[in-house]
Amino acid sequence: MRKNFRVSMTSWVMVFLVVCVGTSLTAQAKPKRASSSKKQSSRKQAAKNRTIVKINQASKIAPGKGSNKIAAKTSSRGQKAQAEVQAVRRGKFGKPIREEAVADNSRASRSNRNGRLSRAESSLNNKQAQSLLSKRGKLTKAERRTLASYGSSRRARARAIQLARLRAVRAHDDALHNITAANIEKDNSAGEDLEIRHAAIGALQGRSGTVVVMDPNTGRVYTIVNQQMAVSSPVKPCSTVKLITSLAALHEGVFDPNQDMRSAKYGTLNLTDAIAHSDNSFFDVLGRFLGYDRVVKYAGNFGFGQKTGVNYPGESNGFLPEEESGRMCSFGDGFGVTAIQLATFTAAIANGGTLYTPHVPRSAEEAENFLPEVKHRIQMSQEDRTRLMSGMIGAVNYGTAKRAFNPLGQVAGKTGTCTGNSDKLRLFTSFSSVDNPRLVVTVITTDSKLGGYHASDVAGRVYAAIAPRFFHERTITSSSTGTESPATVGKAMSYQQK
Repeated sequence: MRKNFRVSMTSWVMVFLVVCVGTSLTAQAKPKRASSSKKQSSRKQAAKNRTIVKINQASKIAPGKGSNKIAAKTSSRGQKAQAEVQAVRRGKFGKPIREEAVADNSRASRSNRNGRLSRAESSLNNKQAQSLLSKRGKLTKAERRTLASYGSSRRARARAIQLARLRAVRAHDDALHNITAANIEKDNSAGEDLEIRHAAIGALQGRSGTVVVMDPNTGRVYTIVNQQMAVSSPVKPCSTVKLITSLAALHEGVFDPNQDMRSAKYGTLNLTDAIAHSDNSFFDVLGRFLGYDRVVKYAGNFGFGQKTGVNYPGESNGFLPEEESGRMCSFGDGFGVTAIQLATFTAAIANGGTLYTPHVPRSAEEAENFLPEVKHRIQMSQEDRTRLMSGMIGAVNYGTAKRAFNPLGQVAGKTGTCTGNSDKLRLFTSFSSVDNPRLVVTVITTDSKLGGYHASDVAGRVYAAIAPRFFHERTITSSSTGTESPATVGKAMSYQQK
């Protein structure tokens, strides 16, 4: 048994030695083959170089005896050498290519390749970013770095786009302001109250818009700033059309004003809060109750769609909707009203229902002998007026027109904001004071869609400038809807007019 074990061990040792020797011989053979191939390639290159040197030397031999034979030999050798050298640079079909053409093609291919790579990289970055954003789990450091670089470049592009857009908006608004300034320069201010006119111009603060100030009890116009816009340029009434809708619905009795109605934004609302907050869905419902024919009939009775008769040139009729629209009674779709029409209608609400012809006395004699000119009475009961004024007071005290609040006289008004043909429209029509109205202030401004200038701001500045002239010893609290201070309860109003 020991003998068998020795024999097996001896055979295994022999196998191991054979494997080791074979591996070492193979490893030694590889560098030898590599060195021999290198030597062969170096010999070939040296032979080519010697051939080129001989050609260059032969070309320098002077002509003489036997030179023809040498030249012939050398020329043949030179042709062979040149053929060998040109074989290194060959085109697609074996044609020799010049070094200059090769260099140009290589540069062109590199530029094209770089362009393709840049486009591919940008699209790849987009794809990478999207995949990384949608990837679940924790990102690696390299992935976070890639996403951060992509985000920074994307933010830079977005910032550049935003700045360009803002520059365009400023340029557009500047153009509108310049047009307004040019129109104001052309205004005919003869017979206007210059103190009130200067206050209205100052309240606009160079913005694009118009201001109308008039006496609601006589129709006397104190001033019209930017007369071309106020008299000749009808605009969409926006939410001020809700005054028309409210009066028509109240007069027709199509709803119970004491009952709340559902609102998409506020849950349930009564008429007062719907006017104060300018709720669209509330007035869409009232519009459906009224129908197209009754809305247009009452709008005509309130003075819209026809000239007021004001003694300024170029007055427009405005226009009424030609067909029913879903937002006709909430946004004023289909209507075109002028600022002087809106001011005259607001004056009729303020004085209890008399629609006067607005007029400015052009001379001192005409001002001294001024007589109001009545057009007609609008369809509005005293109860309708009280309910409507409650909502207009709420708009100023706690609703959409808080910027128009004035402590000397309770302001009642209605705002409107929407997009006209291209620009943003902002309207506010109002009167003060509610128990004995002395002033009507109607403002329309227009600017870019990225503006944000409220017409009630302008009206508030007008009231602040001229209210001391018309009202004194009167205080209004902003938390109440028309509640006077205890000092004024039971006392007659005292007015002072210069």
